[in-house]
Amino acid sequence: MTFQYFFFDTYVGYFLQVLPFALVVSAIYGFIRFKTDKETPIGRKLLSCTFVCYMTGLVCLVVGLDLMNIFWYKLFYHMDPGRTIGWFGGAFDLVPDFFNHISGETIGNFLMFLPFGVLLPLSQKYPAWKKTVLCGLLTVVIIEVLQPIFGRAFDMNDIILNSLGIVVSTSIFIGVNKAFKR
Repeated sequence: MTFQYFFFDTYVGYFLQVLPFALVVSAIYGFIRFKTDKETPIGRKLLSCTFVCYMTGLVCLVVGLDLMNIFWYKLFYHMDPGRTIGWFGGAFDLVPDFFNHISGETIGNFLMFLPFGVLLPLSQKYPAWKKTVLCGLLTVVIIEVLQPIFGRAFDMNDIILNSLGIVVSTSIFIGVNKAFKR
């Protein structure tokens, strides 16, 4: 397996491409938050930095993956990658059909938003199921609407599976949180 294949065409490679950007954005957010907010406990500040890191990585993966590929290819190889972004060239799939064939992508779309339902409430002073789910659904819809601008596809399956991941993880987190408070 060559470095190029490993770094550009695998899930681990996608993660490695996004990680530096997510860490830098999280560090900048953390620096500002720690400098300006003296009242919030350190643990909650760190968890909010983790949430920002997760969200930055998520946005980079689902909206800017082609941008990441081009950036890293030019940085490593000092050459044109031969890849272009099909601005405003995305497709639209409005028919949900994920239940007909379960694949790695289907499972990935569900798993991708599981951390949202845990990290957002952990970064809040008063976590609430309804607020977390609504923020998550809004995030999913915004990301999905932006994808065709970057040459990716708007897919109703993604919206349903991402939302399901948020609802499941938020429900489990809030339920466990309430059980421990009793």
